[in-house]
Amino acid sequence: MGVIKTLALFIYRSTMQTKTVTHPLFTSPWRYHNILTGCSTQARYSLFRGFSSWQGLLEWERKHWQKLSGKYRPLSAALKKQLNIMHEKYPNRSERDVIRHGDHVYFEDDGCICRLHVGEESLEVLLGPDDFGLPYYQIQQIRISPNHNFLAVTFKGTDWEESTCIILKLGTLPQVTHCLQNVRSFEWVTDNILFHTRQEDLRCHHVYLTDFTNTCATKLVYAEQDSRFFVDIYMTRDKRFLTINSNSKSTSEVWLVDCNHLLETPVLVQQRIPGMIYHIEHKDGFLYILTNHGESSEYKLMKAPVSGHIDDWRLVYETKPEVKIVDMELLKDRCIMFLKCKNRLYFEVISLSTDRVIQSIKLPAWACTFESHHCPEYRTSNFRFYLESPIQEPVLFDYSMLENRLLMDDTYKSTDQVYRTERLQAESKDGNLVPITLFYKSSNEEFRHKPLLIHVYGAYGMDLNMSFKAEKRMLVEDGWLLAYCHVRGGGELGRSWHKEGILDKKQNGLDDLCACITRLHEGGFSQSRYTAIEASSGGGALAGALYNSNPELFKAMVLEAPFLDILNTMMNTSLPLTIEEQEEWGDPVSDHKYREYIRTYCPYQNIKPQNYPSVLITAYENDLRVPLLGLIRYMKKLREAVDSYCKYTNDPVNKRPTILLDLQPGGSHCDSLCWEESLQKVAVHLAFLYKELKIDDRTFVNRKC
Repeated sequence: MGVIKTLALFIYRSTMQTKTVTHPLFTSPWRYHNILTGCSTQARYSLFRGFSSWQGLLEWERKHWQKLSGKYRPLSAALKKQLNIMHEKYPNRSERDVIRHGDHVYFEDDGCICRLHVGEESLEVLLGPDDFGLPYYQIQQIRISPNHNFLAVTFKGTDWEESTCIILKLGTLPQVTHCLQNVRSFEWVTDNILFHTRQEDLRCHHVYLTDFTNTCATKLVYAEQDSRFFVDIYMTRDKRFLTINSNSKSTSEVWLVDCNHLLETPVLVQQRIPGMIYHIEHKDGFLYILTNHGESSEYKLMKAPVSGHIDDWRLVYETKPEVKIVDMELLKDRCIMFLKCKNRLYFEVISLSTDRVIQSIKLPAWACTFESHHCPEYRTSNFRFYLESPIQEPVLFDYSMLENRLLMDDTYKSTDQVYRTERLQAESKDGNLVPITLFYKSSNEEFRHKPLLIHVYGAYGMDLNMSFKAEKRMLVEDGWLLAYCHVRGGGELGRSWHKEGILDKKQNGLDDLCACITRLHEGGFSQSRYTAIEASSGGGALAGALYNSNPELFKAMVLEAPFLDILNTMMNTSLPLTIEEQEEWGDPVSDHKYREYIRTYCPYQNIKPQNYPSVLITAYENDLRVPLLGLIRYMKKLREAVDSYCKYTNDPVNKRPTILLDLQPGGSHCDSLCWEESLQKVAVHLAFLYKELKIDDRTFVNRKC
């Protein structure tokens, strides 16, 4: 994984089910109940009126869902069958999860950790489901110690946010020797010494060292005191240094642990400067620093001696205007920069001996997402990576730096004649041009009567997720238009694009979204009655704001764990992420300006009696990132507003919008359900959209099934 994606994962963790399962590795998720509710006893009492308890209220919501969702069940069952067929047709590529280490290959297969000796056919199962002790879990990271003495793997159950790290002693008879709780990131530094971070209540502030010799001693290496900062660790590609990275939303600080001198105190590279982010790689005695330091706020590559001061940082590579660095890979004597210009991907190759760009390579027009091949060889002259889009399954590419040739997987068959990827721009209220990526199936028919699904995020400087999803391909095959709106607040056009959509500029993202939908409709791509919006987590803020301000633009909306009760959540500093989130949303507690500004766009605060589109919200009972109480409160107020409007206008019952809350069990955020539950959730979402947009679902069922 490249360094930009390491930083991106840090940012995403805070943007980003009621089984009370007791397991020896965990305590009950209900210890978070007071955090989840996130409001005073008086506020909860006003919400509980008519209910004897919080659990009574949740039980009412479950029954309400069961009663009103019945009309979607036949179609969702048919869609689920079709989704299964699509996933069989486009399975996850297993080689993306392969780790090559010496003469062995390690990989995950059906919930097991397996090992294969190169050149031999015998497969060894190192860990299986019985070793994890949970019916449903996700394997997250695997690390092998330098001499194959130990394997460490983190996994999490669907009912918890935290991960557990299992330590496996390798050898003739591999055996589990230790379990470390609440591990976030981890790296082997020697064959017996593991560095790891610990996560508590979504916060990660400590780095530990555990020595798995006979003593098995653990000691604290680093402690972060500022609650706005989150700590993770990362090994440089040449294995020379372990970096301890302490990041807030806008500032970072890196400490180096010398892997050859572990007893020495970590060395600070550069103390934090407000607004400056940097990340470290190392090669041949020099630090390669990816940073926004300098006149331009965009990322650039700099170089300095290991013991150098910031004044010694020398510029190696800087992007041109309107170009964003997506990721960086340091290989042998080359540095590969993956870039995005006007939302199109390409890459440039930099010679580390001359610090000059020697090659620039265009990538296919359909490519939206890049992912490097897992653990590419550090000293190779070839670089392998995957490209994909929401409707194009991952395609493996191999770039030879010596021959300057780009080869692709010979099994790839171009679909350009069948599926179109079109890049448009919408002019926002202030004149800024907002990128739109549109996917559709080639057809001689006009698109005015085709269903359109809008995707939006626009927060934390994160790009919209445009990785391949079988359900997106299925929708396009069935004639849907898919539009991805790259609004301000996201990161598609660089750091400045993010800054133009945060704090007291959140309205820009809302204006951008409104402009994108209007541009599509005016361009002949669908119309309001066939348009729906999909968003999740922080993206729910903009979708929910548009739901209040311009309900006439679309007919239905599907939200997953959406952030809708922004003001009340940001006013509650006892919640685990509120302090660090202030850099994105502002501090309404101490600054009246932000309190009033958030009130102007906050989805919950701006609900009013009007003709709303239908909405389906999926929420998770023990979600620590988006408190459930805020969503319950939102639904209550929305239902009252809809009732008030319908009574005032004397609208018949069949003209009322559908307002649904699907309350899922579990304790994590968004995609943490087991496979079967996740498939069912997607099928219900799609059935809701087909029904609410009044698409002929009977034709769909007959054709597909």
